[in-house]
Amino acid sequence: MLHDSMGRRLRRPWHWSGVAAIIMAVLTALFGIQAGLSIAAANKPLEHEVRIIVEGEQDYNISQGTVDAQLAGHPVRSSIPLTLVLTDRWLTGDELLRGEVPENTIILSSQLENLEQDYDDPQFSEQRFDGAGVDYRLMGSEEELDDASYDIAGSFTKNVSVGHGPKAVIAAAHTAAVATGDTTPRSMLFWFTVVGASAMITAAFFARSLSFRRRWSSRHRRLAAAQRKLARVVLDLEALEATYYATAESRRPQGFTKAWSQLQQLSLSLARREDAVVSSVFDRKNCLDQTTNILLSEFETDARKLTSLADSLMGAGSVHADLAGTGSVFDKLSTPINDAATKLLIRLENAPGQMVRGTDIEQLRDALGSLLQAARGNAQHSVAVQRWAAAEKELAQAAHRIIGRLRHYPHGKRPTVEPLDESLDDLRATLGLGAASAKGALHRLRVANSMTRAILGDTLDSDRQESAPKPKKSGKPAHHKELVRGTSRLVKYGLLAGLLVASLICAGLVVASLPQAPKATYEGSGQGMVLQIDDKAKLVDESEIRRYMHEDFAERQDLLIAVRDAESYLEFTRIEGSEYRDSTPQSVREAIWRIKDEYPDRQDPASGELDGDLTIIPLLITDAGDGIMPGLISGAVISGEASWGSTSGWDYGSIHESKYPAMEAANAAEDFAVVLKRAGYEKPDYNVSLLYWMLVFMLFFSVLNLVQVVQYLLGATTRFSRFSRGSRSVQRSRRKLEQLALGLEETQINAVAVLGASSSGRADEAGQRLFERALMMAWREAEELSTMTLGQRLSPGYERRTAHLAQLVELLGERDADVARRAKALVVASRGAGGDAPAPVKLA
Repeated sequence: MLHDSMGRRLRRPWHWSGVAAIIMAVLTALFGIQAGLSIAAANKPLEHEVRIIVEGEQDYNISQGTVDAQLAGHPVRSSIPLTLVLTDRWLTGDELLRGEVPENTIILSSQLENLEQDYDDPQFSEQRFDGAGVDYRLMGSEEELDDASYDIAGSFTKNVSVGHGPKAVIAAAHTAAVATGDTTPRSMLFWFTVVGASAMITAAFFARSLSFRRRWSSRHRRLAAAQRKLARVVLDLEALEATYYATAESRRPQGFTKAWSQLQQLSLSLARREDAVVSSVFDRKNCLDQTTNILLSEFETDARKLTSLADSLMGAGSVHADLAGTGSVFDKLSTPINDAATKLLIRLENAPGQMVRGTDIEQLRDALGSLLQAARGNAQHSVAVQRWAAAEKELAQAAHRIIGRLRHYPHGKRPTVEPLDESLDDLRATLGLGAASAKGALHRLRVANSMTRAILGDTLDSDRQESAPKPKKSGKPAHHKELVRGTSRLVKYGLLAGLLVASLICAGLVVASLPQAPKATYEGSGQGMVLQIDDKAKLVDESEIRRYMHEDFAERQDLLIAVRDAESYLEFTRIEGSEYRDSTPQSVREAIWRIKDEYPDRQDPASGELDGDLTIIPLLITDAGDGIMPGLISGAVISGEASWGSTSGWDYGSIHESKYPAMEAANAAEDFAVVLKRAGYEKPDYNVSLLYWMLVFMLFFSVLNLVQVVQYLLGATTRFSRFSRGSRSVQRSRRKLEQLALGLEETQINAVAVLGASSSGRADEAGQRLFERALMMAWREAEELSTMTLGQRLSPGYERRTAHLAQLVELLGERDADVARRAKALVVASRGAGGDAPAPVKLA
């Protein structure tokens, strides 16, 4: 639970893509459930059996009895109640074109061509169409109605054309069951594409949502860090006020008072801007825009400035209030001076001859000792700053005299003098000291060191280390950061490219394993074919037929070549202006069925169907020795996408006379071999190329989805974080803070009663306010730790912060009579909140 400074609850902003991602994820799950149900339903037998009614006088040995006999052994099942009526009459236009037939009924005409009618004839009949009339209520559109009518009629015609009778009716019933069945896709491949497309959309929305969440979380972390710094500054103000009012006004340096007033004003200004920045960061519409980023950046910059100024004032305050630890403050100033002076003394003492008079060296050593003694002095804090300033001035004068002596010696190029560090200027100002300058002790000592090195060379180990050639850097820090960022981006893109390649390979393997429409290979030699030739005149040779064969049979297949005289079986007509002859559909049909009837011993006595493993290839030889192949007669039923090639002879009477009869027979056998491979194969209702790319992207985005879900759980969920390490410690600290908040009012009353409003109690009153400020800061820290995500809680810094919070809460729980002593301990304990490195500040 996040709150602003007024206690109002802040709601984490959300992006519309997150809601869309959740909706798409639910839809994807529903699609997956539907896919499972559809695939399971596809493995169960259909609920209904198709009724077949035979009406009128039928040819091709078709009757109600023969059809029922076939149905008994091979029932046709459908997802809906369905009746197929085979009639010997023609259909009306309403039946064929508009599907106005009885409900759940299909009327199939056994007529093979439309009835030609004269519209001027008064006996004009509406019944003049062949084909199939399908109940329009079974189809979704007029186009689907036409397609179903064409497929059902074509299934019947194709099978009759190869010598089937009752089986042709059964094939038409099977086609009708498929065409009018449940439109819900049951193909596993179809559902792969649907679920894959849904997963892609889900991944896109998830990516957008996670990008928004990551960017906002980054800004929120920046805001929380700046708020912690502001809370610490306010806490430092209260602690500083406690020591400030405990010090006589005459002992307060002007620079310290001015800096403290400036810090109060700046912290007040920053506190007033805090709510505006918080509102902007938590505003859903504007949280990521440029204006919010500018406000947050300025807030962060000012918070860092205040933190640095507060550290300087806190160190100076320990001096002006006569508190212990003054030496640690002066050590910050004296350490670089001591290093420079020590190096100079070593160089001068080891120099040959008398470069500098011994008295000058002794004066430098004595001045350095005075400075170090002033830095470590703890007896009279009221004069500590004056003593340290006097010692620094004396040391600067000694260094200046040595520089004057060194100018008389010839020297080469002087090493670069290290520039002064301005980071300690705030601390010098609050102590009442002037800013570091070119006339100061530190700069003059560094100049003297540079001149000595130019005269004597590198006499110290540190000099040789500095002069040693350093390995060349790959670039400036900014360039290095760009290189790291570019490398990280390159690795990211490389992983994505690897995932895409893996998806391409996996999708290719899946598509390659799917059943493909068989094609002619033209690589065989007729293996598996048992060839019989019924040729009394010996006009065709088996070796010739096999020589032209370029396909094999997967299983044994009996083929019978029935060689007959063409003029005895066909009626020929001359095509005007051509040397080729033609025939009539009726003549071709009669020739095929006549040849079939010549082999009664190879037929089923009841149905008149050929044996399933026998195919007769009629080969008609003309008087000129040419070969004509009018069609096939087979026991195999044509189904699915299987086709015997052209049925133009059956439909139009078209024939082809070939000079190579054996080649015609071989071509017919090749066609039959391909048909057997395609028998039962149904063309999928999807594009294979589209399926391939859908599988590619489905696999690609499925892995991305998995990664993003893990990121979402680690970066967007706090419920699971309750079971992470350190969580119990945070919960215990929150409960103790609640108890402290309930007892805060009683604490305030007791403090006023004991301390009163006298001037002597102002420091303790400030300490009480310090306690309240520390309690507020602990609350903020506890809230931030409680709302951290699981991924953030797994970082090594989380456990350290929880331990620090527990220490701070324990200290807040103490009820010392000395409010000021508790205030001092709270200041020290509060250092390090939020993961910041504790500042080395000591208080009495």
